[in-house]
Parts: sequence; C-alpha cells; structure tokens
Amino acid sequence: MAKILIIDDDQPVRSGIRDLLEVKNYTVFTVDNGLDGIRIAKEIDPDLILCDIIMPKMDGYKVLAEIKKEPALMLVPFIYLTSKTDMADMRYGMGLGADDYIIKPFAAKDLYRAIETRLNKQQLLMQQMINKKKEPVSKLSDEKNQQTDHLFLPVGNEIQYIKIQSIECITAFSEYTNVYVDPGKKIVVRKFLKEWEKFLPHSTFLRIHRSTIINLDFVVKIEKFFKRSYIVHLKNIKQPFTISQRFAAKLKSHNLF
Repeated sequence: MAKILIIDDDQPVRSGIRDLLEVKNYTVFTVDNGLDGIRIAKEIDPDLILCDIIMPKMDGYKVLAEIKKEPALMLVPFIYLTSKTDMADMRYGMGLGADDYIIKPFAAKDLYRAIETRLNKQQLLMQQMINKKKEPVSKLSDEKNQQTDHLFLPVGNEIQYIKIQSIECITAFSEYTNVYVDPGKKIVVRKFLKEWEKFLPHSTFLRIHRSTIINLDFVVKIEKFFKRSYIVHLKNIKQPFTISQRFAAKLKSHNLF
C-alpha cells in the first residue's frame, strides 16, 4: 500500500490523521518538524506527503522548496494541511509546487478524496514512464558531474522526456522556467532557475544573466552590444540573449570571445 508521510507539529492532528489513514491500509510515517520531515522523506521515499505550514525549525514552504530540489522526490505529491485560508498564501504554496490544500478542520472524506486523487494521478504519470521505457533523472554529483542522459519533467498531466544535452537554454519568469529544447520546442516547468543550476553540467551550461542559462554547444556567435555588454545568438532561437557584465567573465574563460 502507499506510503504517506505526515509532517505536522500538532500531535493530536498527527495521531488523528494516522488513525484515519491506517484504516485505509496506508503505511503512515509521522514527524513533528520540517527538518526531520525532509530527512525521513529521503530515507523512505514516500508516495505522498501531507505537511503543515506553520511549524518550528522549518515552515511548510521551506520544506516543499527543499523537497523539490531532490530529483528522487520532486514528483512526489505534496499536500498542505493548514488553517491558513488566505488566497495569497495558497497561490504562493501552489507556486512552489504544492499539489493541493486541505483546510483544517477537515472531514475524513475530504482527506481521503484529496489523497486518492493525487495518488491516482501519480500512478498514471508513472505508467507513462514505464510505457516510454525511460529512466528518471538520478541524483547528480556536482564533483564528478555525473548524470543520466535523460530527464523527465511533469508538464500538466503528462511526463515529458528530454535529453539533457538537447536543452538549448532556460529562461526564468517568477517561479516558472521556459526550457527550450532542440529543435525549437519550449516546455514550461514549475522550477526555479537556481534549481536547474544544481544539476546541469557546469562544463556545458552557464548562466549568462540572472534569468538565463544557456547550453554552450548551441552558441552560434557572441557580439558586442553596448559598451561592455554582449549578446549571444543560439542555434534555434531567433531572439539573441543579453549577457550581463556579471557573467561575461565566465564566457571569456571558455574562450567564446
């Protein structure tokens, strides 16, 4: 049966939810703070996470942000348990990648429905992976720069597979990024640019602006733009990208201009 991790500092809430879920034969793990929640999640590889927002040590927003940095956990359904009903708070959480909100106090049927909906959706996504016979991205080593050839990304209700070296550039807007893939395809992903930097090979992918990462293999030319500024032209993208002075030195170190 599915493994569910509950992260909540309220002991009666944890116990009550555990009892409700064990009736449905779920395997349940509970922790009372965000730091332990992240640690346990890495150990048990849960099928779904239920997480409070207001907690000591680390709040639910930071928990989700850290979970999304882990390749092995980034697709795990994440549901907030909260008494916060402000729409701005909800939008912020959804922007981080939350799948749903359950407002406290809640009825058992609402809890069951939310969990079953997310688990069913996850099962469909995993089946797509099996059908396409691809492997998910593995945890990467920055020191050795080792990684799989392919990456899978959740896009809507589907998983799209891309070859990492086919990524031409990535541009950021708010909590989302545009991923431009050769030849001329764009995928919108809910992922911060700094998260991409953590696992893309640094020998090939460089940030050239606070909102742009490029693949050096697709560079056609770099030309002076204004005073000490430069622009870079990529193979399959008509619009050139500005290289900020802050990052120009990195490109020079690669002997690109």
